[in-house]
Amino acid sequence: MKQNYRFGAVIPAAGLSSRMGAFKPLLPCGDSTVIETAIGSVFPYVSTAVAVVGHQGEQLRSVLTSTFKDHLTIVTNPDYASTDMLRSVQLGLCAIRDYDAFFLLPADMPLIKPRVYETLIDAFDDSADVIYPAFDGRRGHPPLISHAVVPAIMTYRGEGGLRAILSTCATKEVKISDSGILTDLDTPRDYENIRK
Repeated sequence: MKQNYRFGAVIPAAGLSSRMGAFKPLLPCGDSTVIETAIGSVFPYVSTAVAVVGHQGEQLRSVLTSTFKDHLTIVTNPDYASTDMLRSVQLGLCAIRDYDAFFLLPADMPLIKPRVYETLIDAFDDSADVIYPAFDGRRGHPPLISHAVVPAIMTYRGEGGLRAILSTCATKEVKISDSGILTDLDTPRDYENIRK
């Protein structure tokens, strides 16, 4: 890991899981849950991390507090039912400190391997504002986003949310030989594929 840089993580977990038909973050995943697996994968690589909860927030807060104790900051998006991921990211960024870049890690992506974080960190420098992992020509998660982009994220009020902001940034892709960076949980079929 690059010793001169500090990294954080923002984990949006406030959504309604409407397409899944069940609450995605707390679905079983191995010996744990989807969100615990996802957060556990990033912790060795960050010094600060925040999860943003909303739907079923108290239940999720209880699970995360039990697992991660005071190592994870948890904040609530009270407007989760009427806002998109951008609002959760803004709230999350208000709660983390002292970082040069942050991983944006959706709570429904439990298959991201350590090598992904290591590769993104190795690629981090001043040449790009956002570094994406890419598999088979497709960008995946988690992007590593420079602190330089944070003012634009915090003040944006236009259409298109976070995607619109990041589309204006200088970007770089690093090739990853792992489809886990593309594997999220939107539907019951997605979940069954992950379980297999």
